[in-house]
Amino acid sequence: MSDDRADDGDARPGEDPAQHTHATAVALMDATERLLIDVGYAGLSIRRITDEAGQAHGAIRYHFGTLEHLIVAVVDRQTDRLTTRQRAMYEADEPFSAKWRQAMIWFEEDLASGYPKLVAELRAAAWNVPACRPGIRRLIEVWSAVLHDAVSDAAKQFELDVDADTIAGVAGLIRTSQQAMLDDRLAGIDTDHTHIVAFITRLIDDLERRRMSSA
Repeated sequence: MSDDRADDGDARPGEDPAQHTHATAVALMDATERLLIDVGYAGLSIRRITDEAGQAHGAIRYHFGTLEHLIVAVVDRQTDRLTTRQRAMYEADEPFSAKWRQAMIWFEEDLASGYPKLVAELRAAAWNVPACRPGIRRLIEVWSAVLHDAVSDAAKQFELDVDADTIAGVAGLIRTSQQAMLDDRLAGIDTDHTHIVAFITRLIDDLERRRMSSA
């Protein structure tokens, strides 16, 4: 048995070792998520995370290899959950205006949940820590794919004659503008945000009315 495995602790009698291992990894991820939201990347340390999680000091190295890989795993976990939710919504047989309004509700809920703070901390770490950069690249690719499908759905519903470059461009603009809005909100700034959302809502509603009137 390696030293790392010994640091992780043994399963209790009658406990499935695989479940024990999974529970330890989840505890580390939960603790890291809380600390990233509360104190940020600059306030993290292996000792602080393992103490918060109630785990042995070597558990991070055993389960994730490095602190940076653990942070990426934390962000990936939340990203997978949220993008699965978004995809299910955009695939539903609902007017796009309803989907847009739901997305704006989730925007506020996700902000309150701390997810944008997790992403912001990973971004900040990636500026100086190359090991974090694949996580950011993967996050951008996943959200870009979700938004690409959303824009494609809108174009289909509104019967717009647009090419693939236009759909990709609009999806990119939405992603970058949302990121800018989230960065502002994390800094306590909401200048122009209400106007931006209201403008897009009116545009979507107008496109929907035009389609219905021409049907």
